[in-house]
Amino acid sequence: MISRVAGSCFWLNRYMERTESLARMLGVNLSFQLDVSLPNAERWRPLVVVTGQEADFVSKTTEAERDDAEVVQEYLTWSEDNPSSLYSSLRGARENARTIRETVSLEMWEVLNDLWVWMRSSQARRIYDRDRHDFYLQLRNQSLLFHGVAQATMLHEDPFEFMRLGTALERAGQTARLLDVKHHSIGPTDPAFETPAEAAHWLATLRSCSGVEPFLKGGDRAFSGRAVAEFLLFEPAFARSVLHNLRRTRNFLDLVRPPEPTTVGRRSKELVAASLARFEEQDIERVFAEGLHELVTWVVDTTAEICVAVQDDFFDPPPLVEPTRAPAEARPPSPASGAQSQSQTQH
Repeated sequence: MISRVAGSCFWLNRYMERTESLARMLGVNLSFQLDVSLPNAERWRPLVVVTGQEADFVSKTTEAERDDAEVVQEYLTWSEDNPSSLYSSLRGARENARTIRETVSLEMWEVLNDLWVWMRSSQARRIYDRDRHDFYLQLRNQSLLFHGVAQATMLHEDPFEFMRLGTALERAGQTARLLDVKHHSIGPTDPAFETPAEAAHWLATLRSCSGVEPFLKGGDRAFSGRAVAEFLLFEPAFARSVLHNLRRTRNFLDLVRPPEPTTVGRRSKELVAASLARFEEQDIERVFAEGLHELVTWVVDTTAEICVAVQDDFFDPPPLVEPTRAPAEARPPSPASGAQSQSQTQH
């Protein structure tokens, strides 16, 4: 497959995963505000911080607007200038799917295009104004439908593997960002003493990752911030944990690389291997001793670095440079050169 198609497959799923994650985070935070009383500065602005758009948001708003729930949600949902907004992410997904229309299945295109048409409709805006929970739920469910349809209707060949590679990297980064919301909202966690507000925030974090049922069904875990963080970071069987997705990244990268020996994707492979080895050395005691915020920040930065490496290795590789050859008169004649010239003359 050509690099342009591979890149669009990769980014298509990254954008869809970003759409689902942000819709889920906004919906859960909307409910969380009803359960816990927090200062205005700790309610909505942390969501802007963890999406990486704080500087842009600050440049476009006044001091009073920055902690306003409606202003923040409008920015994260509808802003065409915010590259991480729901609108921009969905637009990016649809545009990448359009450019590889011959690669994605008809059913995938229909789900995504219908969602994009709905997002731009007056009906979507009315639902947003009237029932914000339903609006975010619609985006979340349609994003999940897209992934399910892709699984069932795509040939499981290189284009599909590049899609899954994009999903795994984006999901690892998004889970790390969700874990960091609490740091920017309430502050660092003291495992020895958690306030009711902190407990509610940890539960909201689990809900943002669709992790409540898996957490409760996955063994005899006593609910605590420490247990939630350990589950979202290190649970190998949970589909949104950082460890699970780093391992899937390694596996999908092996699937899209040519057979050895090859230099294609070598930098990406080495970076993933080193990052995974470093992450697997961690445990929850060490994480809380050194700081949860520091680890999840490293995960966000590392997954971004891996994405850049994948871009350079597969989608925008440097041109092949032919080795410089010496002038003919400067090269010693090969023993067979006379016979080879003669043969060419005869033919």
